[in-house]
Amino acid sequence: MKKINFILLALIVSFFSSCEDAIDIIQPGELGPDVTFQTVDDLQLGLNGVYAAVAGENAIAFSTVFTDEVAIGFANGGQGLNGGEYVFNLTAASADPAAIWYSNYALINRANRVIAGAALVTPTAANEAAYKNILAQAHILRAWGHFVLLSHFTTNMADDSALGVIKLDFVPLVTDQLPRNTNGEVFALINEDLNFVSSLSTNAANTSRTFVSTDFVKAFRARMAAYRGKYAEVTALADQLIAAYPLTPRSATVATEATSLYLNIWTDVAIPTATQNEVIFKLERVPGNRLINATWASVNSTVNGSPFYEMSTRLYNLLNNPNDIRRRAFLSPSSDPAGNRIVIGKYPGSGGIVQLNDIKIFRTPEMYFLKAEALADAGNFTGVAAQLQAVTNARFVAGTAPVIATPTTAQAAFAEILKQRRIELCFEGHRYLDLKRLGVRAGVSIDRDPADCSIYNACTIPNTDYRFTMPIPVGELSANTGIKDQQNPGYTN
Repeated sequence: MKKINFILLALIVSFFSSCEDAIDIIQPGELGPDVTFQTVDDLQLGLNGVYAAVAGENAIAFSTVFTDEVAIGFANGGQGLNGGEYVFNLTAASADPAAIWYSNYALINRANRVIAGAALVTPTAANEAAYKNILAQAHILRAWGHFVLLSHFTTNMADDSALGVIKLDFVPLVTDQLPRNTNGEVFALINEDLNFVSSLSTNAANTSRTFVSTDFVKAFRARMAAYRGKYAEVTALADQLIAAYPLTPRSATVATEATSLYLNIWTDVAIPTATQNEVIFKLERVPGNRLINATWASVNSTVNGSPFYEMSTRLYNLLNNPNDIRRRAFLSPSSDPAGNRIVIGKYPGSGGIVQLNDIKIFRTPEMYFLKAEALADAGNFTGVAAQLQAVTNARFVAGTAPVIATPTTAQAAFAEILKQRRIELCFEGHRYLDLKRLGVRAGVSIDRDPADCSIYNACTIPNTDYRFTMPIPVGELSANTGIKDQQNPGYTN
Protein backbone atom coordinates (compact mmCIF):
# COMPACT_ATOMS: atom_id res chain seq x y z
CA MET A 1 0.00 0.00 0.00
CA LYS A 2 1.12 3.50 -0.70
CA LYS A 3 1.62 5.15 2.68
CA ILE A 4 0.95 8.74 3.71
CA ASN A 5 3.96 10.15 5.51
CA PHE A 6 2.36 10.87 8.85
CA ILE A 7 5.61 12.16 10.30
CA LEU A 8 5.13 15.26 8.18
CA LEU A 9 1.84 15.84 9.93
CA ALA A 10 3.48 16.81 13.22
CA LEU A 11 3.62 20.50 12.37
CA ILE A 12 0.06 20.70 11.17
CA VAL A 13 -1.33 18.64 14.06
CA SER A 14 0.41 20.94 16.52
CA PHE A 15 -1.48 23.78 14.88
CA PHE A 16 -4.78 21.96 15.17
CA SER A 17 -4.12 21.43 18.88
CA SER A 18 -2.75 24.86 19.72
CA CYS A 19 -5.77 26.64 18.27
CA GLU A 20 -7.98 24.93 20.85
CA ASP A 21 -5.95 26.24 23.79
CA ALA A 22 -6.88 29.90 23.79
CA ILE A 23 -9.15 32.43 22.17
CA ASP A 24 -7.77 35.90 22.72
CA ILE A 25 -4.40 35.02 24.25
CA ILE A 26 -1.43 34.57 21.94
CA GLN A 27 0.65 31.86 23.54
CA PRO A 28 4.41 31.52 23.05
CA GLY A 29 5.03 29.08 20.23
CA GLU A 30 1.43 29.14 19.04
CA LEU A 31 1.05 28.42 15.33
CA GLY A 32 -1.61 30.65 13.82
CA PRO A 33 -3.01 30.06 10.35
CA ASP A 34 -0.89 32.84 8.89
CA VAL A 35 2.23 30.93 9.97
CA THR A 36 0.98 27.41 9.33
CA PHE A 37 -0.38 28.00 5.84
CA GLN A 38 1.97 29.99 3.64
CA THR A 39 2.37 27.77 0.59
CA VAL A 40 0.49 25.14 -1.37
CA ASP A 41 2.80 22.54 0.16
CA ASP A 42 1.63 23.65 3.61
CA LEU A 43 -1.95 23.14 2.51
CA GLN A 44 -1.08 19.65 1.33
CA LEU A 45 0.28 18.83 4.78
CA GLY A 46 -2.93 20.16 6.25
CA LEU A 47 -4.97 18.00 3.88
CA ASN A 48 -2.99 14.94 4.96
CA GLY A 49 -4.13 15.75 8.49
CA VAL A 50 -7.73 15.86 7.30
CA TYR A 51 -7.44 12.39 5.79
CA ALA A 52 -5.88 11.12 9.02
CA ALA A 53 -9.02 12.25 10.88
CA VAL A 54 -11.46 10.16 8.82
CA ALA A 55 -12.40 7.45 11.31
CA GLY A 56 -14.41 4.68 9.70
CA GLU A 57 -13.64 2.21 12.49
CA ASN A 58 -15.99 3.79 15.03
CA ALA A 59 -19.12 3.21 12.97
CA ILE A 60 -18.03 -0.32 12.07
CA ALA A 61 -17.39 -1.27 15.69
CA PHE A 62 -20.77 -0.01 16.87
CA SER A 63 -22.79 -1.44 13.99
CA THR A 64 -21.38 -4.95 14.29
CA VAL A 65 -21.94 -5.27 18.04
CA PHE A 66 -25.28 -3.49 18.39
CA THR A 67 -26.96 -5.40 15.56
CA ASP A 68 -26.70 -9.05 14.52
CA GLU A 69 -23.29 -9.46 12.94
CA VAL A 70 -21.51 -10.79 16.03
CA ALA A 71 -22.11 -13.02 19.01
CA ILE A 72 -20.35 -12.93 22.36
CA GLY A 73 -17.10 -14.85 21.83
CA PHE A 74 -15.61 -17.68 23.84
CA ALA A 75 -12.77 -15.35 24.94
CA ASN A 76 -15.09 -12.52 25.97
CA GLY A 77 -14.08 -10.56 29.03
CA GLY A 78 -17.14 -8.36 29.29
CA GLN A 79 -16.82 -6.56 25.96
CA GLY A 80 -20.22 -5.46 24.68
CA LEU A 81 -21.85 -6.42 27.96
CA ASN A 82 -20.23 -4.05 30.43
CA GLY A 83 -20.55 -1.17 27.98
CA GLY A 84 -24.07 -2.19 27.01
CA GLU A 85 -23.74 -2.27 23.22
CA TYR A 86 -24.67 -5.93 22.81
CA VAL A 87 -27.67 -5.66 25.13
CA PHE A 88 -29.06 -2.53 23.42
CA ASN A 89 -28.20 -0.26 26.34
CA LEU A 90 -27.64 2.90 24.29
CA THR A 91 -27.70 6.18 26.23
CA ALA A 92 -26.32 9.69 25.97
CA ALA A 93 -23.43 8.56 28.16
CA SER A 94 -22.50 5.59 25.92
CA ALA A 95 -19.06 5.58 24.35
CA ASP A 96 -20.14 4.82 20.79
CA PRO A 97 -22.21 7.96 20.08
CA ALA A 98 -19.41 10.07 21.54
CA ALA A 99 -16.78 8.35 19.36
CA ILE A 100 -18.77 8.91 16.16
CA TRP A 101 -19.79 12.47 17.09
CA TYR A 102 -16.38 13.76 18.13
CA SER A 103 -14.32 11.97 15.48
CA ASN A 104 -16.43 13.41 12.68
CA TYR A 105 -16.40 16.91 14.13
CA ALA A 106 -12.62 16.57 14.42
CA LEU A 107 -12.58 15.75 10.70
CA ILE A 108 -14.83 18.73 9.92
CA ASN A 109 -12.70 21.02 12.09
CA ARG A 110 -9.52 20.03 10.30
CA ALA A 111 -11.15 20.47 6.91
CA ASN A 112 -12.40 23.92 7.92
CA ARG A 113 -8.91 24.96 8.98
CA VAL A 114 -7.47 23.94 5.62
CA ILE A 115 -10.27 25.78 3.81
CA ALA A 116 -9.68 28.89 5.93
CA GLY A 117 -5.92 28.57 5.47
CA ALA A 118 -6.30 28.37 1.71
CA ALA A 119 -7.66 31.92 1.74
CA LEU A 120 -4.24 33.06 3.01
CA VAL A 121 -2.30 31.39 0.19
CA THR A 122 -1.93 32.87 -3.28
CA PRO A 123 -1.03 30.10 -5.71
CA THR A 124 1.26 30.60 -8.66
CA ALA A 125 0.28 29.66 -12.19
CA ALA A 126 2.37 26.52 -11.81
CA ASN A 127 0.59 25.26 -8.71
CA GLU A 128 -2.89 26.70 -9.12
CA ALA A 129 -4.32 23.34 -10.17
CA ALA A 130 -2.81 21.67 -7.10
CA TYR A 131 -4.22 24.44 -4.92
CA LYS A 132 -7.72 23.97 -6.30
CA ASN A 133 -7.45 20.23 -5.96
CA ILE A 134 -6.47 20.47 -2.27
CA LEU A 135 -9.31 22.87 -1.59
CA ALA A 136 -11.79 20.60 -3.36
CA GLN A 137 -10.72 17.56 -1.35
CA ALA A 138 -11.06 19.50 1.91
CA HIS A 139 -14.61 20.54 0.99
CA ILE A 140 -15.59 17.02 -0.04
CA LEU A 141 -14.17 15.47 3.13
CA ARG A 142 -16.02 18.09 5.17
CA ALA A 143 -19.19 16.99 3.39
CA TRP A 144 -18.40 13.37 4.26
CA GLY A 145 -18.07 14.19 7.96
CA HIS A 146 -21.45 15.92 7.98
CA PHE A 147 -23.06 13.01 6.11
CA VAL A 148 -21.78 10.38 8.55
CA LEU A 149 -23.10 12.47 11.43
CA LEU A 150 -26.52 12.90 9.83
CA SER A 151 -26.72 9.18 9.11
CA HIS A 152 -26.37 8.34 12.79
CA PHE A 153 -27.92 11.28 14.62
CA THR A 154 -31.00 12.38 12.69
CA THR A 155 -34.25 10.50 13.16
CA ASN A 156 -35.10 10.48 9.46
CA MET A 157 -32.66 11.30 6.68
CA ALA A 158 -35.53 11.57 4.20
CA ASP A 159 -37.16 14.41 6.14
CA ASP A 160 -35.47 17.73 5.39
CA SER A 161 -37.35 19.43 8.23
CA ALA A 162 -36.15 16.98 10.90
CA LEU A 163 -33.37 18.00 13.24
CA GLY A 164 -29.99 17.07 11.86
CA VAL A 165 -26.62 17.94 13.36
CA ILE A 166 -24.64 21.13 13.81
CA LYS A 167 -23.72 22.56 10.42
CA LEU A 168 -20.14 23.71 10.72
CA ASP A 169 -18.70 25.58 7.75
CA PHE A 170 -16.29 27.76 9.71
CA VAL A 171 -13.65 27.42 12.43
CA PRO A 172 -15.60 27.90 15.66
CA LEU A 173 -14.47 29.53 18.87
CA VAL A 174 -14.61 27.49 22.06
CA THR A 175 -17.22 29.96 23.32
CA ASP A 176 -19.63 29.28 20.44
CA GLN A 177 -22.91 27.66 21.52
CA LEU A 178 -24.39 26.19 18.37
CA PRO A 179 -27.78 24.50 17.92
CA ARG A 180 -28.61 21.64 15.59
CA ASN A 181 -29.60 22.56 12.06
CA THR A 182 -32.29 20.84 10.04
CA ASN A 183 -31.43 18.04 7.67
CA GLY A 184 -32.25 20.32 4.75
CA GLU A 185 -29.77 22.92 5.92
CA VAL A 186 -26.99 20.38 6.42
CA PHE A 187 -27.67 18.62 3.12
CA ALA A 188 -27.53 22.01 1.39
CA LEU A 189 -23.99 22.48 2.74
CA ILE A 190 -23.05 18.92 1.75
CA ASN A 191 -24.21 19.47 -1.81
CA GLU A 192 -22.44 22.83 -1.96
CA ASP A 193 -19.23 21.13 -0.86
CA LEU A 194 -19.64 18.28 -3.33
CA ASN A 195 -19.93 20.79 -6.15
CA PHE A 196 -16.20 21.40 -5.68
CA VAL A 197 -15.72 18.13 -7.57
CA SER A 198 -15.16 20.20 -10.71
CA SER A 199 -11.88 21.43 -9.19
CA LEU A 200 -10.44 17.94 -8.68
CA SER A 201 -7.46 17.78 -10.99
CA THR A 202 -5.43 14.85 -9.69
CA ASN A 203 -6.35 11.22 -9.18
CA ALA A 204 -9.21 11.65 -11.62
CA ALA A 205 -8.64 8.07 -12.72
CA ASN A 206 -8.77 6.96 -9.06
CA THR A 207 -5.66 4.82 -9.37
CA SER A 208 -4.85 4.83 -5.66
CA ARG A 209 -8.40 4.39 -4.34
CA THR A 210 -7.26 6.17 -1.14
CA PHE A 211 -7.82 9.82 -2.10
CA VAL A 212 -10.96 11.70 -3.01
CA SER A 213 -11.77 11.37 -6.69
CA THR A 214 -14.64 12.18 -9.00
CA ASP A 215 -15.82 8.59 -8.54
CA PHE A 216 -15.76 8.98 -4.76
CA VAL A 217 -18.20 11.84 -5.20
CA LYS A 218 -20.41 9.76 -7.50
CA ALA A 219 -20.53 6.94 -4.94
CA PHE A 220 -21.15 9.46 -2.15
CA ARG A 221 -24.03 11.02 -4.07
CA ALA A 222 -25.55 7.61 -4.87
CA ARG A 223 -25.50 6.50 -1.23
CA MET A 224 -26.78 9.84 -0.02
CA ALA A 225 -29.64 9.84 -2.52
CA ALA A 226 -30.72 6.36 -1.41
CA TYR A 227 -30.51 7.29 2.27
CA ARG A 228 -32.74 10.29 1.55
CA GLY A 229 -35.20 8.24 -0.49
CA LYS A 230 -34.38 10.18 -3.64
CA TYR A 231 -34.15 7.06 -5.78
CA ALA A 232 -34.53 8.86 -9.11
CA GLU A 233 -30.96 10.10 -8.60
CA VAL A 234 -29.46 6.70 -7.80
CA THR A 235 -29.55 4.59 -10.95
CA ALA A 236 -27.45 6.70 -13.33
CA LEU A 237 -24.69 7.13 -10.74
CA ALA A 238 -24.72 3.45 -9.82
CA ASP A 239 -24.58 2.40 -13.47
CA GLN A 240 -21.55 4.59 -14.13
CA LEU A 241 -19.65 3.07 -11.22
CA ILE A 242 -20.69 -0.50 -12.03
CA ALA A 243 -19.31 -0.02 -15.54
CA ALA A 244 -16.07 1.56 -14.31
CA TYR A 245 -15.43 -0.88 -11.44
CA PRO A 246 -16.51 -4.42 -12.39
CA LEU A 247 -16.95 -6.88 -9.55
CA THR A 248 -13.68 -8.48 -8.54
CA PRO A 249 -13.61 -12.07 -9.81
CA ARG A 250 -13.30 -15.04 -7.50
CA SER A 251 -11.29 -18.19 -8.23
CA ALA A 252 -12.62 -20.75 -10.66
CA THR A 253 -12.88 -23.52 -8.05
CA VAL A 254 -12.90 -23.97 -4.31
CA ALA A 255 -9.52 -25.69 -4.55
CA THR A 256 -7.90 -22.54 -5.97
CA GLU A 257 -9.77 -19.95 -3.95
CA ALA A 258 -6.74 -19.19 -1.74
CA THR A 259 -5.36 -17.17 -4.66
CA SER A 260 -8.63 -15.42 -5.45
CA LEU A 261 -8.39 -11.74 -6.31
CA TYR A 262 -11.41 -11.21 -4.07
CA LEU A 263 -9.30 -12.20 -1.07
CA ASN A 264 -6.74 -9.56 -2.09
CA ILE A 265 -9.32 -6.89 -1.24
CA TRP A 266 -9.28 -7.94 2.39
CA THR A 267 -5.52 -8.44 2.69
CA ASP A 268 -4.83 -5.16 0.84
CA VAL A 269 -2.70 -6.91 -1.74
CA ALA A 270 -2.55 -5.00 -5.02
CA ILE A 271 -4.89 -6.30 -7.70
CA PRO A 272 -2.91 -6.28 -10.98
CA THR A 273 -5.66 -5.05 -13.28
CA ALA A 274 -7.44 -1.86 -12.23
CA THR A 275 -10.69 -2.97 -13.83
CA GLN A 276 -10.73 -6.04 -11.56
CA ASN A 277 -10.58 -3.91 -8.42
CA GLU A 278 -14.08 -3.22 -7.13
CA VAL A 279 -12.90 -0.93 -4.32
CA ILE A 280 -13.93 2.61 -5.22
CA PHE A 281 -12.53 4.25 -2.08
CA LYS A 282 -10.85 3.06 1.09
CA LEU A 283 -9.17 4.63 4.09
CA GLU A 284 -5.50 3.76 4.07
CA ARG A 285 -4.19 2.40 7.34
CA VAL A 286 -0.50 2.30 8.34
CA PRO A 287 1.47 1.14 11.39
CA GLY A 288 0.32 3.12 14.40
CA ASN A 289 -3.26 3.41 13.18
CA ARG A 290 -6.16 1.66 14.86
CA LEU A 291 -6.26 -2.09 14.26
CA ILE A 292 -9.69 -2.79 12.81
CA ASN A 293 -9.70 -6.49 13.69
CA ALA A 294 -8.97 -5.56 17.32
CA THR A 295 -12.65 -4.59 17.38
CA TRP A 296 -13.41 -8.31 17.73
CA ALA A 297 -10.25 -10.07 18.92
CA SER A 298 -7.33 -9.37 21.23
CA VAL A 299 -4.49 -10.96 19.26
CA ASN A 300 -5.41 -11.92 15.71
CA SER A 301 -8.20 -13.24 13.51
CA THR A 302 -7.74 -16.91 14.36
CA VAL A 303 -9.29 -19.31 16.83
CA ASN A 304 -6.20 -18.82 19.02
CA GLY A 305 -6.37 -15.03 18.79
CA SER A 306 -8.62 -14.50 21.82
CA PRO A 307 -11.78 -13.46 19.95
CA PHE A 308 -14.10 -11.72 22.37
CA TYR A 309 -16.68 -11.51 19.58
CA GLU A 310 -17.39 -14.18 17.00
CA MET A 311 -19.45 -14.18 13.83
CA SER A 312 -23.13 -14.44 14.69
CA THR A 313 -24.81 -17.79 14.14
CA ARG A 314 -27.30 -16.52 11.59
CA LEU A 315 -24.70 -14.61 9.57
CA TYR A 316 -22.57 -17.76 9.53
CA ASN A 317 -25.56 -19.78 8.32
CA LEU A 318 -26.04 -17.32 5.45
CA LEU A 319 -22.37 -17.66 4.49
CA ASN A 320 -21.97 -21.38 5.04
CA ASN A 321 -21.62 -22.56 1.47
CA PRO A 322 -18.21 -23.86 0.34
CA ASN A 323 -18.80 -22.52 -3.18
CA ASP A 324 -19.16 -18.95 -1.86
CA ILE A 325 -15.80 -17.12 -1.75
CA ARG A 326 -17.18 -14.88 0.98
CA ARG A 327 -17.16 -17.80 3.40
CA ARG A 328 -13.41 -18.06 2.89
CA ALA A 329 -12.94 -14.28 3.05
CA PHE A 330 -15.10 -13.44 6.05
CA LEU A 331 -14.68 -16.56 8.20
CA SER A 332 -11.27 -17.38 9.64
CA PRO A 333 -9.99 -20.68 8.17
CA SER A 334 -9.05 -21.68 11.72
CA SER A 335 -12.67 -21.60 12.85
CA ASP A 336 -14.32 -24.66 14.35
CA PRO A 337 -18.05 -24.26 13.68
CA ALA A 338 -18.82 -27.70 15.10
CA GLY A 339 -17.22 -26.57 18.34
CA ASN A 340 -19.09 -23.24 18.26
CA ARG A 341 -15.94 -21.25 17.52
CA ILE A 342 -16.83 -19.10 14.51
CA VAL A 343 -14.07 -16.54 14.16
CA ILE A 344 -14.30 -13.37 12.08
CA GLY A 345 -11.62 -13.35 9.39
CA LYS A 346 -12.48 -10.40 7.18
CA TYR A 347 -9.55 -8.30 8.39
CA PRO A 348 -6.58 -10.67 8.81
CA GLY A 349 -3.94 -7.96 8.52
CA SER A 350 -1.67 -6.63 5.80
CA GLY A 351 1.96 -5.79 5.20
CA GLY A 352 3.01 -8.25 7.88
CA ILE A 353 0.94 -6.51 10.58
CA VAL A 354 -1.85 -8.64 11.97
CA GLN A 355 -5.27 -7.02 12.45
CA LEU A 356 -4.31 -3.88 10.45
CA ASN A 357 -6.28 -3.35 7.25
CA ASP A 358 -7.56 -0.52 5.11
CA ILE A 359 -11.19 0.46 5.70
CA LYS A 360 -13.34 0.01 2.64
CA ILE A 361 -15.86 2.83 2.29
CA PHE A 362 -17.26 2.28 -1.20
CA ARG A 363 -17.28 -0.96 -3.20
CA THR A 364 -19.12 -1.87 -6.38
CA PRO A 365 -21.51 -4.39 -4.76
CA GLU A 366 -23.10 -1.53 -2.86
CA MET A 367 -23.88 0.16 -6.16
CA TYR A 368 -25.78 -2.95 -7.29
CA PHE A 369 -27.68 -2.93 -4.00
CA LEU A 370 -28.50 0.77 -4.23
CA LYS A 371 -29.76 0.27 -7.77
CA ALA A 372 -31.86 -2.66 -6.49
CA GLU A 373 -33.39 -0.32 -3.89
CA ALA A 374 -34.33 2.14 -6.60
CA LEU A 375 -35.94 -0.66 -8.61
CA ALA A 376 -37.81 -1.94 -5.54
CA ASP A 377 -39.08 1.55 -4.85
CA ALA A 378 -40.35 1.70 -8.43
CA GLY A 379 -42.02 -1.73 -8.21
CA ASN A 380 -39.65 -3.42 -10.67
CA PHE A 381 -39.13 -6.64 -8.75
CA THR A 382 -37.64 -8.54 -11.69
CA GLY A 383 -34.95 -5.87 -11.87
CA VAL A 384 -34.31 -6.22 -8.13
CA ALA A 385 -33.63 -9.94 -8.50
CA ALA A 386 -31.32 -9.32 -11.46
CA GLN A 387 -29.16 -6.86 -9.54
CA LEU A 388 -28.86 -9.13 -6.53
CA GLN A 389 -28.17 -12.15 -8.75
CA ALA A 390 -25.28 -10.35 -10.42
CA VAL A 391 -23.47 -9.96 -7.09
CA THR A 392 -24.27 -13.50 -5.99
CA ASN A 393 -23.03 -14.99 -9.27
CA ALA A 394 -19.72 -13.15 -8.92
CA ARG A 395 -19.09 -14.72 -5.50
CA PHE A 396 -19.92 -18.37 -6.26
CA VAL A 397 -18.11 -20.97 -8.30
CA ALA A 398 -19.60 -20.74 -11.78
CA GLY A 399 -22.90 -22.57 -12.06
CA THR A 400 -23.38 -23.03 -8.30
CA ALA A 401 -24.90 -19.73 -7.21
CA PRO A 402 -28.33 -19.98 -5.60
CA VAL A 403 -31.13 -18.40 -7.62
CA ILE A 404 -32.52 -15.16 -6.21
CA ALA A 405 -36.28 -15.54 -6.47
CA THR A 406 -38.17 -12.61 -7.89
CA PRO A 407 -39.95 -10.86 -5.02
CA THR A 408 -43.69 -10.37 -5.35
CA THR A 409 -44.12 -7.42 -3.01
CA ALA A 410 -42.12 -4.32 -2.12
CA GLN A 411 -41.63 -5.60 1.42
CA ALA A 412 -40.20 -8.88 0.13
CA ALA A 413 -37.94 -6.98 -2.27
CA PHE A 414 -36.48 -4.78 0.45
CA ALA A 415 -36.14 -7.80 2.76
CA GLU A 416 -34.08 -9.63 0.14
CA ILE A 417 -31.94 -6.54 -0.44
CA LEU A 418 -31.24 -6.33 3.29
CA LYS A 419 -30.38 -10.04 3.35
CA GLN A 420 -27.87 -9.70 0.50
CA ARG A 421 -26.39 -6.54 2.01
CA ARG A 422 -26.06 -8.36 5.32
CA ILE A 423 -23.95 -11.04 3.65
CA GLU A 424 -21.76 -9.00 1.31
CA LEU A 425 -21.25 -5.89 3.45
CA CYS A 426 -20.90 -7.48 6.88
CA PHE A 427 -18.35 -5.87 9.22
CA GLU A 428 -18.18 -2.75 7.04
CA GLY A 429 -20.47 -0.55 9.14
CA HIS A 430 -23.70 -0.79 7.12
CA ARG A 431 -26.06 -3.01 9.12
CA TYR A 432 -27.22 -0.50 11.75
CA LEU A 433 -27.99 2.19 9.17
CA ASP A 434 -29.58 -0.35 6.82
CA LEU A 435 -32.03 -1.46 9.49
CA LYS A 436 -32.65 2.15 10.50
CA ARG A 437 -33.61 3.31 7.01
CA LEU A 438 -35.10 0.14 5.46
CA GLY A 439 -36.16 -2.02 8.39
CA VAL A 440 -39.79 -0.86 8.39
CA ARG A 441 -40.16 -1.17 4.61
CA ALA A 442 -38.63 -4.66 4.72
CA GLY A 443 -40.36 -5.89 7.86
CA VAL A 444 -36.90 -6.72 9.23
CA SER A 445 -35.10 -5.85 12.43
CA ILE A 446 -32.10 -7.16 14.38
CA ASP A 447 -32.14 -10.92 13.83
CA ARG A 448 -30.07 -12.84 16.37
CA ASP A 449 -30.23 -16.58 16.83
CA PRO A 450 -31.52 -17.53 20.30
CA ALA A 451 -28.24 -19.33 20.92
CA ASP A 452 -26.50 -15.94 20.66
CA CYS A 453 -28.84 -13.86 22.74
CA SER A 454 -31.38 -15.60 24.94
CA ILE A 455 -29.06 -15.79 27.92
CA TYR A 456 -28.71 -12.00 27.79
CA ASN A 457 -32.39 -11.35 27.04
CA ALA A 458 -31.23 -9.29 24.07
CA CYS A 459 -32.35 -10.91 20.84
CA THR A 460 -33.93 -7.96 19.04
CA ILE A 461 -35.64 -4.60 19.30
CA PRO A 462 -38.52 -3.33 17.10
CA ASN A 463 -37.48 -1.77 13.81
CA THR A 464 -39.27 1.39 15.00
CA ASP A 465 -37.22 1.59 18.20
CA TYR A 466 -35.77 5.00 19.06
CA ARG A 467 -32.33 3.41 19.45
CA PHE A 468 -31.98 3.20 15.68
CA THR A 469 -31.06 6.87 16.03
CA MET A 470 -28.07 7.66 18.21
CA PRO A 471 -28.32 10.04 21.18
CA ILE A 472 -26.50 13.34 21.20
CA PRO A 473 -23.53 12.64 23.54
CA VAL A 474 -23.84 13.92 27.07
CA GLY A 475 -20.53 15.77 26.75
CA GLU A 476 -21.92 17.89 23.92
CA LEU A 477 -25.13 18.56 25.80
CA SER A 478 -23.22 19.65 28.89
CA ALA A 479 -20.83 21.97 27.10
CA ASN A 480 -23.09 23.44 24.45
CA THR A 481 -26.15 25.34 25.68
CA GLY A 482 -27.34 25.70 22.09
CA ILE A 483 -28.04 22.00 21.85
CA LYS A 484 -28.97 21.05 25.41
CA ASP A 485 -32.72 20.97 24.68
CA GLN A 486 -32.34 19.16 21.34
CA GLN A 487 -31.74 15.58 22.48
CA ASN A 488 -33.20 12.88 20.23
CA PRO A 489 -36.52 11.27 21.24
CA GLY A 490 -36.35 8.45 23.76
CA TYR A 491 -33.16 9.57 25.46
CA THR A 492 -32.59 11.60 28.60
CA ASN A 493 -29.74 14.02 29.12
